[in-house]
Amino acid sequence: MGRLKTGKGQFVGWKNLPHSLTSFSQALRRKFFGRFPRQPWIPFAASKKLDEILRSNWKVWEVGSGFSTLWLSDRVQSLVSIEASEEWFKLLCIMIEGEKIDNVDLRYEWRGSVMSDFSELPDGHLDLLFIDGGPRSECFTKGFPKVKKGGFIYCDNWDNDDFWGKSRDYILVDLIEEISSCQNFVDYVPAQVGVYEGLLVRKR
Repeated sequence: MGRLKTGKGQFVGWKNLPHSLTSFSQALRRKFFGRFPRQPWIPFAASKKLDEILRSNWKVWEVGSGFSTLWLSDRVQSLVSIEASEEWFKLLCIMIEGEKIDNVDLRYEWRGSVMSDFSELPDGHLDLLFIDGGPRSECFTKGFPKVKKGGFIYCDNWDNDDFWGKSRDYILVDLIEEISSCQNFVDYVPAQVGVYEGLLVRKR
């Protein structure tokens, strides 16, 4: 991660440079006032795209909870969210209860083998699989069959080898015949003043 480029050296792009000001101001409010933006901590461009495609009848599965959980709950029918941090899990539970959110099934799970286990779901069940935690590559390959045709998989921090592994592109190659499109988003992230990459995959 850098101020102008991703960890892989990809430039944020001139049109996204103004987002640095938004991210910086949010970072200041976060540091000095403890105020966190109620939006996914993913590239701004990725959030914008997701906001365009999300529908109120969608079923979503999220690996790695956060403010994205609250944001998604406002936009979809049902959301299962898996979180590995007990502290963050408890904080989100308080927020969900306080706001009387009734369409989120929040689960605490730190074991990677369980976080990447989608066996309870029938194939073609999900409209969106949102991956921002856990063993990400395994979550992608095991969760892919659970996404319906025309559905989406969002992969955050796609530029980070520590999260996805250096062979992550082979995941896409192995499933190329079942993928209709891939869209990359290189942009600033809320309250972090850094440039990251997200990938949105659509299933054929």
